[in-house]
Amino acid sequence: MNLSTPVEEIPRIGPQYQKRLKKMGIKTVGNLFFHFPHRYEDFSNIIPISEAETGGPFCFQGKILEIKNIRTWKRRMTLTQAVIGDSSGALKVIWFNQPYLINTFKKGDSVCLAGKITSKGSARYLSNPSYEKILSPATFFKNGEEQELTHTGRLIPVYPETEGLSSKWLRFIVKPLLAKLKNEISDPLPEKIRERHKLLPIQKAIWQIHFPDSLKLAKTARERFAFEEIFTISLLVLRERMKLAKEKAMAVPLKLNFVKEFTDNLPFKLTNDQKKSAWQILKDLEKPRPMNRLLEGDVGSGKTIVAAIAALNTAKTDCQVAFMVPTEILAKQHSNTLNELFEKFNLNIGLITGKESQLNSEKISRKELLEKVKNGEIDILIGTHALIQNHKSSTPSSVKKGVLEIKFKNLD
Repeated sequence: MNLSTPVEEIPRIGPQYQKRLKKMGIKTVGNLFFHFPHRYEDFSNIIPISEAETGGPFCFQGKILEIKNIRTWKRRMTLTQAVIGDSSGALKVIWFNQPYLINTFKKGDSVCLAGKITSKGSARYLSNPSYEKILSPATFFKNGEEQELTHTGRLIPVYPETEGLSSKWLRFIVKPLLAKLKNEISDPLPEKIRERHKLLPIQKAIWQIHFPDSLKLAKTARERFAFEEIFTISLLVLRERMKLAKEKAMAVPLKLNFVKEFTDNLPFKLTNDQKKSAWQILKDLEKPRPMNRLLEGDVGSGKTIVAAIAALNTAKTDCQVAFMVPTEILAKQHSNTLNELFEKFNLNIGLITGKESQLNSEKISRKELLEKVKNGEIDILIGTHALIQNHKSSTPSSVKKGVLEIKFKNLD
């Protein structure tokens, strides 16, 4: 068995559980190991029964002194009532609507129970606790030989769940598999990288994220996997950049006279960040390789004006610009803005969305607009995803010399 082993081959996982796991995207042992908890229940506070008080959660170890089911007809539910005892005293326990527990526990069984103490008048009881059988009674919390607990007596992982697939069942399956296979998991992070950033090796991290010895170790493990994810993405981006650097693209020379005329006639002054971003984009466009930049900024920070400068410079070098935005409302707003900003520059600005098409703010048929795109008569085409859809007439990507595609990412 290894990380690629399908869930169908894992012992104790029947057909119904296989379906539930696949519903959550868990198809292999590896998927199961990397289905991380989203929080933890702290059941590590193991105390003698004599120290029990209202609240909690607390954890108790002892023997089942008695257990029975009671049917409450008024509330139409079954109560499983038990009494647990250790050398210091006894405590009443109640489970709600879990009648099968009468067959799970027998008088004299040693158990570990974890939950909150509830008071009703002068009576106190442990309400609906988590449970598991143990080998020996309550000397565990003092100097007795420890038993490895899974569902009580420690920090308990709580996983993302689906109907019929509980965190308890996942702990029951994951723990023995992880104990057996964790040392076979290869670490994708180089040792030097781990040492430099003080990261746990993957074998320890994956155990501590599922069954942590402390919340601090759980946090450390989660930070390691977060670092790994960002590190992997960074490598992929770097690889794509290296590939992109080898690609050839038409150089777009800087038309400084048009850019200066445009910025000088704006009703406001550009900020230093806007000037810097625009200049870097324009200089990148001069190179004979594809430009690939992500312009980030809050709403109102001036991304549109930076894009407008790049679009103007590109259009004035006899190329076409595809200006894509996420919504039709935004496409219409940008169309109005660019038509106003570029009024003096003799540009043909098209708008294409799922509902309408325009040329220089005048309505035009989609077929006619696309034909003009094909013939190179449109300098800037603004639109939604309709820009990249296939059209019977032509597609906006059929251009005269080249395309500058402008996208935005808002930081709201």
